[in-house]
Amino acid sequence: MDSFLIGDNPFTGVSHLSQVAGRERVERLQLQGIMKVMEKAISSGATGYTFSTHPTNLQILKELKEAGTLHSTFDLYPVLPYAEGYVRLANEKGTIGLVKDVLGKLPLSGKAKVLIEGGLAATNFDAIQMLRAYVDMELTSYLSVKPKEGNLRTVLLHEIVTDLALSFEARQLFDSFMKYVGDKYDAKPGFVTRNFARFVSFFRDHDLPLERAVIMTPFNKIGFQMNPSKNACETCLSNLPEGEVIAISIFAGGYLGLDEATDYLRRLHGLSGVAVGVSTEQHAADTFTKLKTLLAG
Repeated sequence: MDSFLIGDNPFTGVSHLSQVAGRERVERLQLQGIMKVMEKAISSGATGYTFSTHPTNLQILKELKEAGTLHSTFDLYPVLPYAEGYVRLANEKGTIGLVKDVLGKLPLSGKAKVLIEGGLAATNFDAIQMLRAYVDMELTSYLSVKPKEGNLRTVLLHEIVTDLALSFEARQLFDSFMKYVGDKYDAKPGFVTRNFARFVSFFRDHDLPLERAVIMTPFNKIGFQMNPSKNACETCLSNLPEGEVIAISIFAGGYLGLDEATDYLRRLHGLSGVAVGVSTEQHAADTFTKLKTLLAG
């Protein structure tokens, strides 16, 4: 492995086992606490940051830019869309309020582009063009505050979109997203999925370039979120010579400890990286030091 990524779940209140615990954790951290955790993780071996387009992450990137603490090989892996945020905004402000809120965060040039391209795409029911306009809308604000030292390594499609597109066998959507991200942003296209084996089979069956894709998917000792089964995902990984696979949910939502998680990952062949959320400076130091010591290639 050579990618050891900081995950943003602890910073945005996400917990797979307890929503209450997630909210309490983010209330305890606050922005300055998050920055200390980030700095400790980076000094302990973290090579990148994978994050949703949650407002908190916009502030984190601004702070990292101002602090100038990143090294030139630090990679950024944004995941879009921030689905939970859009659902909440739509409930609070309605669809029109949601659009105004999102567009209000864009610079004038970006706003005009999204309105023109997205509007035309919606009029023509062009899902591919709508996706491209949406990618631009999601990334514009974050790229404007991206630290110079941080490389936009990969743009990942959220599992909600990835797995829905798999269900509809939307080959053109995958193909278009991959080409657009590569051509416009000079980044590797990535996909978060809870259906790893099916994702790989779909790409192979439809002649899509697996070797160009970054796949984020769960791998852990108890098979948490590994579909259709732990064994199927492990077999698929061992037979996958192409592409990059980054393990997430390695602690099974907090059920497993660091030793159990790393012992399991060491037995797998084919992983190129791991993404983990850390919530304290000590947790960050222990986690990334051990991961890099035991798993680095």
